[in-house]
Amino acid sequence: MLSGVEASFSQQFQPTPIKKSEKIETIDGKKFYIHHVEKSQTLYSIAKTYGTTVDIVLSNNPDAIDGLKAGDKLKIPFLAEAKKEITAIKDIKENIIHPVSTASTIPTIPLQNKDTVVKPIADIHVAVFLPLSLSAMENRNAENFPEETKMGIEFYEGIKMAYDSLKKQGFKGHLHIYDAGVDSAGMAKLLSKPELKTMNLFIGPLSSKKFEAVLKIARENKINIVSPTLQGNTILLGNPNVSKTTPSYATQAEALAKYAAEKFAGQNIILFNSASAKDKPYINMFRKTINPLLKKANADTVKEVTFTTLKDFLIHAETQPNPNKEIKTFKVLSAKPNIVVIPSTNPSIVTEAVNKLFLYTQQNGDSIIVLGMSNFQEIESLDFGYLNALHVIISSYELVDYNNPQTKKIILNYRSDYKTEPTRYVFSGFDAGYFYLSGLQKYGTALQSKLPELKQKGIQTEFNFVQSDIASGYENKGVGIMKFENYSYTRVK
Repeated sequence: MLSGVEASFSQQFQPTPIKKSEKIETIDGKKFYIHHVEKSQTLYSIAKTYGTTVDIVLSNNPDAIDGLKAGDKLKIPFLAEAKKEITAIKDIKENIIHPVSTASTIPTIPLQNKDTVVKPIADIHVAVFLPLSLSAMENRNAENFPEETKMGIEFYEGIKMAYDSLKKQGFKGHLHIYDAGVDSAGMAKLLSKPELKTMNLFIGPLSSKKFEAVLKIARENKINIVSPTLQGNTILLGNPNVSKTTPSYATQAEALAKYAAEKFAGQNIILFNSASAKDKPYINMFRKTINPLLKKANADTVKEVTFTTLKDFLIHAETQPNPNKEIKTFKVLSAKPNIVVIPSTNPSIVTEAVNKLFLYTQQNGDSIIVLGMSNFQEIESLDFGYLNALHVIISSYELVDYNNPQTKKIILNYRSDYKTEPTRYVFSGFDAGYFYLSGLQKYGTALQSKLPELKQKGIQTEFNFVQSDIASGYENKGVGIMKFENYSYTRVK
């Protein structure tokens, strides 16, 4: 816990709730919200409030790349969000739910093994379970939609785009969208539908508890099932019919450790231990992976610290104080970088650690590089200026290359269809849909056993499946390394 000046410093940069501006102006024929920046607001939190991205905000406000200050005005592209959400729900209800007339028309996929014979599927049927809450949301103002429902709608939009694209290429099959945004009684009723037993693949649900319920039906009927959201690997144990497209935090910690050993062997590598039980597996994974690699390179192993001992293990910069004692500044003569690794999923712990490390750089001129995991991209309380100053590097599974022509095409198509910017869930839905639907068309009943061979790059997701043992499922280990610079993350590996 921080105290004194450090406590006030940390509290100063806690996130401020952001209200969307009601002021809309037309500039050069385009509509923009005019957002007045308030104290502690960040580019990320502002972009999230308006349903857009940091890149889009910066492209319309180039001066913002130098940082924000209270009183700044930002032009945020006006997007018809409410219409988008309502249109999506109408589209789901009217166009995408394809009822199955008879169970006997669709073959069932048996559990796969190495000796599986490839059998084409003439008419593919895939069930997608999403938290849509259709009955509750149909007459509701879209701006008040729960986050879970928005996530479900956006995933649907992405998978629908993949489905439509594949249909144009000759894909023969159907999507069946099921509303998993129901209570336990509604879920039981949903899972009793006889057509579920005849599906070729299940995708979802997005929540772990409901996924377990659908997994039970999948096991009983020998149907392969995909988990498209971030969760632990326990769902893979003893379930060879499961695959998960999002690498776990443990896998991210492993990838981060390999990168740190490759790039920073011989440096002062400090492993921050949050003392949180939830973070223990990631801390252990990082340590277990990096130390043998450092020993092999004849380098010192990592030093493990807490908030209390962190400062004692930093190598301080050699500085020269200002001759004028009334002016408390210094000139940095030399500074060996400290590599501080924060493998924590707790937003408060990560924010406090980042704020404290930034304070050290300001007080002592210390050179610090911070390493973290994908959750750094989601923590609104992290100040972008601090991330820049600390040269933050993260392991991540959200690897969107905005310069890729295919990415640009998807974004333009999405804007045309939905009048807004695609989110991570749109990209996730598109990648999962395209990968599995095209895989079913190509490999039929052998798809599950082929997963480790299908190393592909989607718009956001890289598919690199690994099966820990023959009795367990497949985890996607497609993790990349991202560096924070110029107020956004760019891939370095």
